Amino acid sequence: MLARKLSLVAAFALWILLLAILLGSPPVALAAVPVALYLAFVTLGSRPHLDVTATRLLPSGQVYEGERVTVTLRVKNEGPRTDLEVVDGVPPEISISGGSNHVFAVLEEGECRDFGYSFSPESFGSYSFGPIRIRSSDLASARYEETVTESYESLRVYPEIKYLNRIDLRQTRPRNWPGETSVRRPGQGLEFYGIGEYRAGDPLRRVNWRASARAGHLMLNQFMNEAGGETVLVLDLRSTSRIGTPPNTCADYSVRAAAALSHRLLRDRNRVGLLAVGQRIIKVPPGFGRRQFERILVGLISTKVGVDAWNLELVPYYLSLFYSRMVQLVLISPLVDSSPMFMVSELARRGYEVLVISPSPLEIDIPEKGDPRAIRIARELAALERDAKISSLRKHAKVIDWNPRLPLVDAFEGLRESWRVRRPG
Repeated sequence: MLARKLSLVAAFALWILLLAILLGSPPVALAAVPVALYLAFVTLGSRPHLDVTATRLLPSGQVYEGERVTVTLRVKNEGPRTDLEVVDGVPPEISISGGSNHVFAVLEEGECRDFGYSFSPESFGSYSFGPIRIRSSDLASARYEETVTESYESLRVYPEIKYLNRIDLRQTRPRNWPGETSVRRPGQGLEFYGIGEYRAGDPLRRVNWRASARAGHLMLNQFMNEAGGETVLVLDLRSTSRIGTPPNTCADYSVRAAAALSHRLLRDRNRVGLLAVGQRIIKVPPGFGRRQFERILVGLISTKVGVDAWNLELVPYYLSLFYSRMVQLVLISPLVDSSPMFMVSELARRGYEVLVISPSPLEIDIPEKGDPRAIRIARELAALERDAKISSLRKHAKVIDWNPRLPLVDAFEGLRESWRVRRPG
């Protein structure tokens, strides 16, 4: 293929000839001779030959937002020695911090060389890379040959997991499998429950010898049973969650909170499921273990904030069809409109146990310009409206008013303190 440079040179030669004809000056026409000779040399000269293969190597393990990611381009020249220009297609959201996806190199025949670049994704999601463009030109850079390797690959970047210490969700309806929730009935836990009579097959290490001496027969220390529960995370990712600036919007904080909660709950041997309501409906049935955690992460990065596919008011009817009242529901929503209020009240009326975690939009979207007095009054009114919503919700569910600028575990500590205050009553 002819480069743009050669077209410009040819246009310059024609311009000289036209100028010579207009002026009627043969000496001016002679000025076009060197340009014509150059064009003839380039046209009849050697043409670039491209016989090159390129592959892209992406990280094989899980990648989380903020981590450093290195991409390697492996280029091999199967033909004669050639000058190469290699460009890898990078998503526009990616900002390269090291190396380059656009390199120039000279490869000998049979030579294989690796080129790399690195970046740190600022937000979770699925990023598509490709294609790889390779170009080779002649010595005069007037002719070139280009090949496009249709190599398209996706890189999944998961939400950053903020590790939560053991959180107490107060599941009052544990199920019949081992877990971390203490249940007030004898079992294999660690918290003391009471003293009962020894039965054949009970472990001797739990015999209470003092109580046995007083009773005249063997008595056994009994401990509370530790069982697992079932939790479904409900994410409000409708268009109303698009508050703030990416990657720090209400929707982003909600997804990160869901990832941290599912990680902790699954480690505590609970069954966890997901229902995300946004531009699409993402459903992950409850399950156990690491594979379930990966399913939930894939569901979380597949969520998009946009035109609402559902209204939250439909969620209670869907949940009542597929889940029993033994399931604990965790709603993560900024509580911008009235739909979450109706949803929680309807779920409570149907007998479900609900916990609401609300990332406060007042702490995310802070105006920087405008009349300070007007901004202060607007924030005070918005705070009063939010307090009224949370007070109304607390009649039907436990509510965590979360400042996303602070760790989520601190918000759970506040909820635990409120339970301690209520316990004596």
